[in-house]
Amino acid sequence: MQSPTCTGLRIRSVRDAEIVLHAVSLNMLPMVTRRLDDDERLALVSGCIYVWEERSSSPLEATGQEIQRFTEGRSWGPSRARDDFLLYYEKESASRSSLMLRNNLSGSSQLIKQTYSVFVHITDQPTRKWHLNAYYTQDTVDQLRTVDHIPTLRDLEVPAGRFVCARTSGSRRANRGAGRATSATHKVSAASLSSQSERSTTVSPKSDERTETSVPRMNPTIHYLPLTLSTAQSAHRRLAPLEFLQSIPPKVRDPIDDQALKSFCSKI
Repeated sequence: MQSPTCTGLRIRSVRDAEIVLHAVSLNMLPMVTRRLDDDERLALVSGCIYVWEERSSSPLEATGQEIQRFTEGRSWGPSRARDDFLLYYEKESASRSSLMLRNNLSGSSQLIKQTYSVFVHITDQPTRKWHLNAYYTQDTVDQLRTVDHIPTLRDLEVPAGRFVCARTSGSRRANRGAGRATSATHKVSAASLSSQSERSTTVSPKSDERTETSVPRMNPTIHYLPLTLSTAQSAHRRLAPLEFLQSIPPKVRDPIDDQALKSFCSKI
């Protein structure tokens, strides 16, 4: 039967969690290497702590101790963040009632799961992801021991940078991504404001009036109002055929104009 990493213990802080994780890395405490079977699920009570390694996506980094997903055969509500931990409260379900009945724990308090996930950095080894699952109830949490009550754990010194909280790393990546997006937004806004200062002239074919309109700097093309079909057709109808114009005799010149032209001709 597979034993928990610790029993009768509670995790008060990140320091407590990292001490337990470091003890596992030193083989002072066992790591859970497979999913819990039925008997092991029945043995899960307040004070049990399980440390397990998440299976890597790369087969070259496999150690044979990884677990794809840790399950206890219970139903949990949505996660609630508390510092670097996630808390899950057990939900009422048929499986929970069955477990309580088989363990003679009818009417027992709601179980709470406390999880802490880290990236483990050990020299000359690939980075791995470990999880710590601690279970307790509100009625029994104050009765559980801490790492300070266990001499072999109390005196452990965790190397700096050995464990990096996975939630903190994810938040930093998200913040960097948000920062880049915000910076890009500011750049676009600045470009938009700059483009508003650029003006282009729109000319209408129907008149000599010029109006200023804002256009983006990247596309300074002058926009011309198109000649509509109805306007072109009406202009075509106002023009007389050339043959008709040639058949019209010229108008009689005004006598005064005629005398003026003749005077110019006599001088030449």
